[in-house]
Amino acid sequence: MDHADFVHHVRVNEYLSAEDPKGYRRRVALFAALGYAWIVGNLAVAATVGLWALRQLGSGHARLAWIVLLLGAIGLGWTSLRALWVRLDATPDGHRLTPEQAPALFKLLAQVRRKVKGPRLDEVWLDDRFNASISQVPRFGLVGAPVNRLRIGLPMMMALDVPRLSAVLAHEYGHLRGNHGRFAAWIYRTRLSWMRMNERLAEDEGAAAWLHRRFMAWYVPRFLARSFALARQDEYEADRISARLVGAETAGAALVEIEVKSSWMSEHFWRQHWQGATDQPMPQGPLKALRHLLATPPEDAFAHEALRQALRQLSHLDDTHPVLKERLNALSAPARLPTWSRKGALGLLGAQAEAWVQRFDQAWCRDRASTWKAHHQRQQSLKARVQDWRERADSLGSDELTMWAACERRLHSEVDTSALYAQVLSRNPAHAAALKGLVSVRENAPLAERLGWLERLWQAGADHHGWAAHRAVAWLERPAPGTAMDDVGLKLWRQRLKDAQAQDDAVWDALCAPPWFQHLSRHDLNALELDDVRTALGWHSPIERAWLVTRRLPEHSQRRAYLLFIDCPQLPEAQRPGLCRQLIQQLDLPGPVLPLCADGELKLADIERHTFGQLTPGPSEQAALRP
Repeated sequence: MDHADFVHHVRVNEYLSAEDPKGYRRRVALFAALGYAWIVGNLAVAATVGLWALRQLGSGHARLAWIVLLLGAIGLGWTSLRALWVRLDATPDGHRLTPEQAPALFKLLAQVRRKVKGPRLDEVWLDDRFNASISQVPRFGLVGAPVNRLRIGLPMMMALDVPRLSAVLAHEYGHLRGNHGRFAAWIYRTRLSWMRMNERLAEDEGAAAWLHRRFMAWYVPRFLARSFALARQDEYEADRISARLVGAETAGAALVEIEVKSSWMSEHFWRQHWQGATDQPMPQGPLKALRHLLATPPEDAFAHEALRQALRQLSHLDDTHPVLKERLNALSAPARLPTWSRKGALGLLGAQAEAWVQRFDQAWCRDRASTWKAHHQRQQSLKARVQDWRERADSLGSDELTMWAACERRLHSEVDTSALYAQVLSRNPAHAAALKGLVSVRENAPLAERLGWLERLWQAGADHHGWAAHRAVAWLERPAPGTAMDDVGLKLWRQRLKDAQAQDDAVWDALCAPPWFQHLSRHDLNALELDDVRTALGWHSPIERAWLVTRRLPEHSQRRAYLLFIDCPQLPEAQRPGLCRQLIQQLDLPGPVLPLCADGELKLADIERHTFGQLTPGPSEQAALRP
């Protein structure tokens, strides 16, 4: 099933779910049962054929055909049994909590469970993620009584007060509440089971696995499309249960606070934390610092921008969760910044709270020791490069001055590099990289001055239109206190942003259109940009080789665009699109980049013939920008 057919199936079933909810759920249940019927049917066929072949062999008809038939039956039966033994969730990371270790937390869980009429929890786990989740895991593969398992992240408890944490817990309980919750949980497990089975079958080359692959290639996309609306409805229902417990305003405030603080962690905290590797060769645990930082209100300018960006997001078919705007609308909750939590819920862990922080910090340092060391070495390399530029400061060109400023900020984000950017702009007022850098380090400059830099950046070329317009609109929509809004300027930049987004979409569509080996040339990245690409490739161990080229788009000849061919032969085919999506998000190049995996259609021989030498992935630094 191609993407267009998948979207069509999802939309049709969304319509059916709205018109006839009971009929829709019945159809989903029947289609889910079809998958189990296929497995059970194959087991029955394998048993029947195997017994028949054994009977023939036992009666003295020891022919090769009966032996082959028996082996085929055994293979079919074994593959089917393995399908029923898909492990949905191994032992979670983190530590399992007991009521004796955190009596206040378990008391809160009991109160939430009683009010929402949720099921009993079998396990409660504490981990180091900024998240909370609940799951039902069958005891024996796809069969057996499910284990109800709740996972709570220590950073989540640091960031939210007890009422808002209660809203989160009620939402998670809501996924399992009543007959609706049990049915939705079963469908969720079934979705996950078929996806895991599909990945496993892709690695099995046996004849029996080929039969299952053919069926699953037809069945799994259709089941995911049919059940998508149910999975999304379940999220709304869980939000409604949360609102009934703590109130719609508190539930909405929890959603907004999680969104803003999660953005702050990914955009600021982790970058700053990993900059500690500049001077510290040994890893430093993050949770001790997070305990205080997450209890501190985020900067007002950042919080407004993070919320604005979150509210502009559109839901997509890669995630069954609705976006923030849709969830707030469904709750009739205000889409504004809340009063921030004054005190986190870490006190629910009692006297052991500090010990848990230390334990997770120690585990974090132990697990990332080699990654931190690799990042420390890279930072030392940047320091050497910066020192070389300092010694040759009088003879540096504009591009080298710009890279020098960028490296200074990577080593220590608080360093003021505006003088270096100003020096470049005194030579070339339209130097795009210097204008971007100056805008980034002088965000407290007068608005008129910043808009002047963005105007010059806009005039510098179409590659920078979206970046400039995005920031101009963000600033103009939020004027300083006591300053009147510039309606004329805002209207101008909003129109520019709309035009830039339309142009970016057209460039992306052109970049995504084959044939792939036309209009290619060597990439035009500088040394720093190329080093970033190698580092990003090093985050993904399945990538064994990579090739980066510039692709000229005839209808957009003034735009820079890139193709990144990657070879990851050990990665299951079903996981390759997800890897490509991650690379799109992680790579920050002067133009859009499209990652493409080598496969049966995109052959390695063709890639090697049409590109200009492969890139070598850098050292594994998976956590350099993430926890």
